[in-house]
Amino acid sequence: MKKMLILFALALSVHVHADEASRQAKVAQIVEAQGLQQMLQQQLDQSKEFAVKAGEDTYRRLLLESNLGEGKENPALKQVFAKYMERCATLFTAKELVAMWSAFYGKDLSEAELDKILTYYKSPEGKKDVRASQIAMVGFSLAMNAESQKRLNESINQLIVDMKKAIAN
Repeated sequence: MKKMLILFALALSVHVHADEASRQAKVAQIVEAQGLQQMLQQQLDQSKEFAVKAGEDTYRRLLLESNLGEGKENPALKQVFAKYMERCATLFTAKELVAMWSAFYGKDLSEAELDKILTYYKSPEGKKDVRASQIAMVGFSLAMNAESQKRLNESINQLIVDMKKAIAN
């Protein structure tokens, strides 16, 4: 009886593993059909450009508030700050983000539902949907970067005010 239970449990675990492998394969196909990695890479590239520019602006503002005008800054320090901002903008690769996203996608969907989703993304309408998403991502990223810059500037302004108050006290 014990052997039979062990064999049943083993057979069940092999079946569950096969089902999970099948699900993962379908999710990978959906990710490919969605062009998710390309969209994420595009967003990461735009974010990197934004981070470098924001870093330069922040560095310049901090120097001015420190009474170090143009020409008085340390080029090596400026380069260190620029590298830091670039690293902050590249914390993840598109491949890593896709892997994380894929781990959560479709947990509540059946195999049949995943098949229907994949069929949709392979259809002419699905391909148009993917293209529309890719185009939207460009505008979305630009708008998010512009708004982020505005909010970052406000945050830095407040930081400078707070630091000046703390130093004065």
